[in-house]
Amino acid sequence: MTLEEFGFSQWFRDQVDPNNADGLAVARVTAVHKGACEVSDGEETREAKTTGRLRHQAKSKLDYPTVGDWVLVKDFDDEDFGTIQTVLRRQSELKRKTPGRTVRYQLIAANIDTAFIMQTLGPGYNLQRLERYLVMVNESGIEPVVLLSKSDLLSATEIEEVVDEVRTRMPNARLLAFSNTDRNGLEEVMDLFQPGRTYCIIGSSGVGKTTLLNNLLGDEDYLFTLPVRDKDGKGLHSTTWRELITLDNGALVVDTPGMRELGQLDVNDGINETFDDITALSAQCRFSDCSHVGTLGCAVIAAVENGEIPEARYNNFVRLMKEAAFHDQSMLEKRDQDKKLSRFYRSVQSSNRKKKGGY
Repeated sequence: MTLEEFGFSQWFRDQVDPNNADGLAVARVTAVHKGACEVSDGEETREAKTTGRLRHQAKSKLDYPTVGDWVLVKDFDDEDFGTIQTVLRRQSELKRKTPGRTVRYQLIAANIDTAFIMQTLGPGYNLQRLERYLVMVNESGIEPVVLLSKSDLLSATEIEEVVDEVRTRMPNARLLAFSNTDRNGLEEVMDLFQPGRTYCIIGSSGVGKTTLLNNLLGDEDYLFTLPVRDKDGKGLHSTTWRELITLDNGALVVDTPGMRELGQLDVNDGINETFDDITALSAQCRFSDCSHVGTLGCAVIAAVENGEIPEARYNNFVRLMKEAAFHDQSMLEKRDQDKKLSRFYRSVQSSNRKKKGGY
């Protein structure tokens, strides 16, 4: 497999010195383990560690290599470890806010072309959660495709009703229903994976991500699966790390752990794109800073009242906007608190100097 077949586009080639006097190898991160990465040039896979210089220059863990990254590696052919000297600029980053009040992010994968968002049609079906995943993917600049799994659990009429419900809430999303069990619609899903393109499959545990990958690989024993609880359709984590898998047709897939919590969102752009029908209407509101909640002359509220926008979609939009606003507010409050603490420390230091000076 050539670098180009492995996803190395002109975007990344332009970042590499054609002279390459240091003899650094171009490689892609295919897995991340504690203390080391697995990197591949499309033909061979080696273990590599990041240099102390790269870690020192990193502003946060978001700057560390992750699955899907393109990197420059020294001593790629070494029998021991190679060293990752540089992480090339990413075309896309799939990340989420970690649980808790502290504003930190977990980088899930990089340089993804299309994200398949899986939601089960069985127990555990949650339209609001699906919408949150869609916001996260849109914020990352990645093409989203919604896959509704376990269609064998519903009748054709029930599937059509759910699909209509999803389309009403997400009018611009590409959508497919399928089953890993009876394989209905599975071939159509498989056809979406194109050679040289990089994909990821995201969704909560138990929706069938690993089973879909096994079907794509044609090997039911390649990735193991765990049972799903009957009462709520939730599953255990059968994938505990992220890795880049190459399918027989040359498509590249990042396998990711199921995410139980997306965290609070800092995703204003993603919200605007996911709810573009609502944001378009907001231009007609009487006030430019309309909150769309109990505001006089709000075009969005009027659209909800006359049935143009589903009330459930509106409610989720408001909920996500409040979360984004809370994130922004918390950052401002943190900076304000830091300023107050700095002033307090300066006043204490000044007071101590005066005491030592006999004032």
